[in-house]
Amino acid sequence: MGDQEPNKVVVVPGTDGASNEPAGANVAAQKQEPNNANKSFDDLLKDPNYQSEYDKKVTKSLDTAKLKWKEEADKAKTEAEKLAGMKAEEKLQYELDKEKKRADDSERKLSSRDLKDEAIKIATSKDTEFDVAFLNLIDFENMTAEKLNEQTKLIKSISDKLVEKAINNFSKEDSPKNVNQDGGTVKKPVPKIF
Repeated sequence: MGDQEPNKVVVVPGTDGASNEPAGANVAAQKQEPNNANKSFDDLLKDPNYQSEYDKKVTKSLDTAKLKWKEEADKAKTEAEKLAGMKAEEKLQYELDKEKKRADDSERKLSSRDLKDEAIKIATSKDTEFDVAFLNLIDFENMTAEKLNEQTKLIKSISDKLVEKAINNFSKEDSPKNVNQDGGTVKKPVPKIF
């Protein structure tokens, strides 16, 4: 059955007797209905609605790419004009400053990654354990090791307070109830008549 054509109906003997139609009467109706699951991409684009939506998306993507290319070209042109107007010493100083800035950015990113790794170790160690999700609150790019220790201690104390509050709320008991001998609760004490 797996090698059948997609628009053909297979009539199994004994299954079409409930309707008073001759076997295969629905085949013509099924061939007239389009089946989008079996169409190729080119077939879908023959439909004007699909074609117009596709054209809109392609146009938007091209416009975005052109804008990005134009910005990069303008930036490169501005940089070239700036370098053309400089003397040799100024060019060297400019290139040195540019390279220093790139190195500082790289060092800051590396340091931030190292601090995050250290914070994860702190969060998962036995004595200072707390939920690692709290670390998403910390800006590691502008963090120092000393500030990280302060922040993790603060997070640990807040986490401990939250856990303690949850335990206290969970372990609260309701006030005792009056219970009769049968084990049922008594709403009002029964007055003694005799």
